[in-house]
Amino acid sequence: MRRKGQGATELLVLLAMIAIVGLVIYASSQTTLAESRKALLLSQARATVNDLAAASSEVYSEGVGAKRRVYIIIPEGSDSARVYVNNTIINVGIRIDSTVTDINTKTTMRVVQGADFPTTSGSYWVPVTAKEGYVLIGSSFLDISPTSVSVEMLPSNSTSTGIRFTNLGPASLNVSLSVQWTHNGTVDMSLNTTNFILASSGDAVTNYALVSFQTNANTPLQLYSGKIAVSTNTTESAEIPLSVDVVGTQVPTGVSYVVIETFKNSSYATQTTNFTLPVNAIITGSDWTPGAVSIDIKDPSSTSVSGYPTQVTANSSGGFSHLWNPAGATPGQYTVVANQSTTNSTTFNITVCS
Repeated sequence: MRRKGQGATELLVLLAMIAIVGLVIYASSQTTLAESRKALLLSQARATVNDLAAASSEVYSEGVGAKRRVYIIIPEGSDSARVYVNNTIINVGIRIDSTVTDINTKTTMRVVQGADFPTTSGSYWVPVTAKEGYVLIGSSFLDISPTSVSVEMLPSNSTSTGIRFTNLGPASLNVSLSVQWTHNGTVDMSLNTTNFILASSGDAVTNYALVSFQTNANTPLQLYSGKIAVSTNTTESAEIPLSVDVVGTQVPTGVSYVVIETFKNSSYATQTTNFTLPVNAIITGSDWTPGAVSIDIKDPSSTSVSGYPTQVTANSSGGFSHLWNPAGATPGQYTVVANQSTTNSTTFNITVCS
């Protein structure tokens, strides 16, 4: 009996040890699974913000109207309040272990969140479209035309232009306009409305805002700029750039011709109309013995230039004339040496100008 009791006790101990080992393995596997799940969620969030940023950069560089469709995953457990596109930030916030972790990226251009941009967990195809001065991520239900206002005005003048706002979405939009214009008093700017409601697209409602500008007699001639910030009761927003170019009265113009005298040398004595043309140097002599005279021209380093020394002939009166073309010669002082076997040599300088 004692041996049987001892065997039963040993069996219980063995089973307890096996159970403990099993629990340790189970706990470890659960920890590994939790870490793997966390890594997967973070990876999905990071891929989403990076892919949207890359597509935004591509369409922005291609110009207004360029478009991409990007497949994204908003990970399980995402906090919808932390999934957004704002100014230059694309963010996905994930709630892990009761803590929200933000995964985001910063773009080099302004990005705007579309009205249908997804903020809840799931997989989506999201359009990314280049607009005037920004990139729209998602679809826009608010259509604005034109997207910018640019006018040219004279002093003491006024002009107005309309901006059309149309709701393309399934619900009404409350639209607010905020003017950012710092030139009133020089160039006055005004809007006929700053708040209005656009009914849903089923009602095909369009509203116009009238933008007016006024210059005065003393308005300086220059370019003035500002913008209208557009906000709605949804995530949609926009900016409408404004520019006013104040110009003077056009003066009749004709064709005028101006003659500019140019010179080849530093004393402004040798006139020429083309600086690229060389001016020949004429070397003359007198009172030499009729016959051969040796002429040598040395550059600023005292080296004979190409083709020299050479011989010229003094006429019966003892005079000679020799022409040297300095084309390609380096600017500087050149020395001319004239020599004759029956006469002492003499030197004089020639300045070559650029």
